Amino acid sequence: MDFDIEKFNYRLIVLMEDFNMNQTDLSKKIGISNVTISRYLSGDRIPRLDVITKIAAIFNVSIDYLLGISDAKKSNKKTNNPNVDIALIAKQLFGLEGNSHLSKNQIELIKKLLLANKDFILSA
Repeated sequence: MDFDIEKFNYRLIVLMEDFNMNQTDLSKKIGISNVTISRYLSGDRIPRLDVITKIAAIFNVSIDYLLGISDAKKSNKKTNNPNVDIALIAKQLFGLEGNSHLSKNQIELIKKLLLANKDFILSA
């Protein structure tokens, strides 16, 4: 299944409503202009991958869901390698740096905790 701009627009609108967030709120969290968000919602512009990643992180949904590729909001993809799985979790945290309510020190602490407890986390 390919990227569906109409599904993306619809899902972004619904997610914003679900989180009681307006275009200005979202634009501030992502670090882009309100006009750019408006263009995404109207279908005049397709967001870059880094922006899509940030939007997915803000709303805690998978990128596949946001793009209309999957109907599953969460991705349960795990590999058979715990080190790879924990690296993927840490990679998601990198997307939060600079645009989050978490400080860089808090993100680093979370990464350390994840790595120290990876077996327990991955067994859940």
